[in-house]
Amino acid sequence: MKIYLYLFWVLLLVFKVDAQTQLKLMSYNLLGYPSATGTDRKDELRYILNTYHPDIFMACEVEDATGADEILNYCLGTQNYDSSYFTYNHSGSYHLQQMIYFNKHKFELVNETYLVTYIRDINHYTLKLRTASPSDALYLDVYVGHLKAGNYNNDPQIRDDMVNVLINDLHNIPTGHFVVFAGDFNLYNANEAAYQDLMNPNNAVVFHDPVNREGDWHNNINFKDLDTQSTHSVSENNFVGGGLDDRFDFILLSDNLINSPVLHYVSGSYAAYGNNGTCFNKAINNPDCQGSMYDATLRQHLYNMSDHLPVVLRLETPVALDIKDLPATTEFTLAEGNLIHNNLHILSGEKQALNVMIYNTTGQLMLQQKHYATGDAVNVSGWASGMYYLYLQTDKNQQIIKFVKTD
Repeated sequence: MKIYLYLFWVLLLVFKVDAQTQLKLMSYNLLGYPSATGTDRKDELRYILNTYHPDIFMACEVEDATGADEILNYCLGTQNYDSSYFTYNHSGSYHLQQMIYFNKHKFELVNETYLVTYIRDINHYTLKLRTASPSDALYLDVYVGHLKAGNYNNDPQIRDDMVNVLINDLHNIPTGHFVVFAGDFNLYNANEAAYQDLMNPNNAVVFHDPVNREGDWHNNINFKDLDTQSTHSVSENNFVGGGLDDRFDFILLSDNLINSPVLHYVSGSYAAYGNNGTCFNKAINNPDCQGSMYDATLRQHLYNMSDHLPVVLRLETPVALDIKDLPATTEFTLAEGNLIHNNLHILSGEKQALNVMIYNTTGQLMLQQKHYATGDAVNVSGWASGMYYLYLQTDKNQQIIKFVKTD
């Protein structure tokens, strides 16, 4: 009887976890990727992306097709990801461009276009969620933009002009589609016309700021946990200095992403990725920036990568996904199967070293071990019962294995 009860609770746990699918979004200004800083940053970006595993990655400041391809092929990997096409900016003389990358097992890209503005394109991508039933089709329209920088002369007005190009385009969004607007907005406070126009309840699509904390974001300690720029205290090699004191990067969500039962924002999941809330006016790698969410290793990679931090959030849907095309996990296996008590052992056809990361279902990194030797024990005793995702990485391959931790 105890065995049957045990199996019942394990199956109930798995069903409970799988009943809701979470989709992770990340928006990141990559600071003229790949060459603006004069250093090779692909390993920095790969590390950052592999600690979060976004299902949708929205990038600003991609220099060229070579950089765009490197992000897909090396930093993310074509086994699980696909991307939009790179095209040079069509607005003004500014050459850097936005891109989108997506988990191809969960989304397909059905359309991509761009809006011409005064200085930079606003890119528009339409993604379709790969649902198990055609009747459950869900569409997500994603706009990625980089608004005018600066707070002098006409800079705020130019930001507002760019925003209104987007607002006019919202009339073309089909009824029932969900909408995201993300990127580097360069907004200094919530009173700016660009922000107020985006929040206008009379727009064809009504946007919400998920954190709902309006105010003067510039150099204000009350918003220290939302600051995304700058990761450096000193300006050098195209990195802007000054420390973290501006909330320049945003992900805004349409009204139905807040209220719809079929696809909605996970409350509390919005974050400035890498910001422990202890880094006001400091460089992100400063020892004083420590905290329980983001460790020193990640913060150093963020410091090396860009003068912005990524912004992340999660969406959730109860709709079943069509996941039959997920890659088979054949290279590595667990000696214990997929039910783990205290230790797990990763096996492969030959002894080799790999990087190991384990995440829980909310995306929290539970364990990271570099240069793990296959066959060694990984201790998970003391962890809460539930499903976890084991992410394995070698020089040639990446693999994800799901397992259930039991008492």
